[in-house]
Amino acid sequence: MAPSKFKGALFDLDGTLADNYSAIHLCTCEVFKRHGIPAPTRQRIVSTVGGSILITMKRLLAGTQFADKYEQVASEYLDIYDNFVFCDLRAMPYSGEILKALKAAGIRLGCFTNKQEEAAEKVLERLGLREHLDCVVATTLHSPRKPDPRYTQMALRALGVEASDAVCIGDSPFDYKAADSCCVACALVSTGGDSRESLVENCPRAIGVYDDLRALAKGVFSVEI
Repeated sequence: MAPSKFKGALFDLDGTLADNYSAIHLCTCEVFKRHGIPAPTRQRIVSTVGGSILITMKRLLAGTQFADKYEQVASEYLDIYDNFVFCDLRAMPYSGEILKALKAAGIRLGCFTNKQEEAAEKVLERLGLREHLDCVVATTLHSPRKPDPRYTQMALRALGVEASDAVCIGDSPFDYKAADSCCVACALVSTGGDSRESLVENCPRAIGVYDDLRALAKGVFSVEI
């Protein structure tokens, strides 16, 4: 195995390491029901998440009579999310394999997510991924989040790696912009809500867009999993 030029990697969670979309969908439907808001489809959730729960709710409610409720709805969502967090939870294909292989290669690993901190830790623990990670960088309702460069800098400090030695791995333009804002390399997988074609078009400086983490492991780290 050829040595990687990267000393650290920051992985996104939802859509990259984990499929937690059913939980997000069911929790959103429950909160919407309380307010008399029509329930979104699961596919609508998949295509909307990534920018934090505040951004997700703002996007879901935009152009409706409920648009001004997005912050209240987001807060209520967080209040009850723990009841749904493990619903149909699955690891994304090759997530455990890539983390294990990179850890064995001496690369520092972190999860860098817009998900709330408590839920992120629970998801990673349940999937058996937390043990491979050196840090988990997550959010609260009003904390900095991707693509705010302050959040990327905070993640780099937590990981203990300089921007020039790190790579961000995600599935959305939010991940790309978070990396690009601090001159961090970014590689993407089309396993979330954005197609490969969309990621290639909207993330022009990404070092690669891959179908899954197995292909990314080989293309970015020269690791076979």
